Amino acid sequence: MCTSVLYKNGKYSYFGRNLDLQYKLGNDVTVCPRNYVLKFRHLEDMPVHSAIVGMALTGYGYPLFFEGVNEYGVGAASLNFPNYGQYNTELEEGKKNVTSFELIPYLLSSCRNLDDVRKELAEINLVADDFNEKVKSVPLHWICCDKKGSIVVERTATGLHVYENDVNVLANAPEYPAQAVNFANYLNLTAEYPENRIVPHLDVPFYSSGMGSDGLPGGLDSMSRFVRAAFMMNNSKAKETDAATLNQFFRIMQTVEQIDGANHEKDGFYEITNYTAGANLDTMDFYWTTYDNQQINAIHTKDLDLDQSELIIYPVGHEQNINWVR
Repeated sequence: MCTSVLYKNGKYSYFGRNLDLQYKLGNDVTVCPRNYVLKFRHLEDMPVHSAIVGMALTGYGYPLFFEGVNEYGVGAASLNFPNYGQYNTELEEGKKNVTSFELIPYLLSSCRNLDDVRKELAEINLVADDFNEKVKSVPLHWICCDKKGSIVVERTATGLHVYENDVNVLANAPEYPAQAVNFANYLNLTAEYPENRIVPHLDVPFYSSGMGSDGLPGGLDSMSRFVRAAFMMNNSKAKETDAATLNQFFRIMQTVEQIDGANHEKDGFYEITNYTAGANLDTMDFYWTTYDNQQINAIHTKDLDLDQSELIIYPVGHEQNINWVR
């Protein structure tokens, strides 16, 4: 399970996600330069395209991106969508037939804003190809964004759906419309000092600060994480600086982390937040932490040679870095 957000703070916008799984996948920070040849199953190869940065699996000779941001400030992330996601098993003539593992690089290769993404999605048929015998197609849905806002992309049994995402949050199942309806159950939550509405004529003592958020769901399930992330992000206050926005982004993502031992899956493993990653949509700077290393790591993506033809790969660290003060 995962959570992804677009966090906007004045002129600063950060897009990123938590990747929650029962095991480590061996993902690396991956930069796909402009001249790396992107190959597609049912479309022509793309030898020149926008540069992309994100977390990806690269051991199979192709960047399998979990999320990414391109040099124009467009972002996309894929999240698990069990029991609901369903791709087309047939190719469609007149459509751009794109597999689930190709959607992120395909959209980020050319789209310069969210309107471009919407136009591309109108022509796409999401097909159910496996990547190979080991990497099978899994049900996913996507959040796509630019600095102005975000959308949710879901392919279900009733077709491809694109939803405007006003709260700029995505978790997992059920479908986005059901998540939005459930969100309405929490409209009375507030970050402000609460008002006595149940018996206004009585002087009811408040025993604690933060009582306006009483009832905020604290579970690790996807609906709880959706509401919690939306509440934290849309009530967030941070100085309008890059450093403060970055710090607040990671603070928000910590409120929906999966802690080892707290979520025992039926396969016998415990689900944890493998990594948290985020990018500044203006600068393309990319930041990440891992479960075992809480230190924020980063690269200035645009300082790299983005015109080369080979992937640039940075292995993530899993040893805790500690700043010892002497």
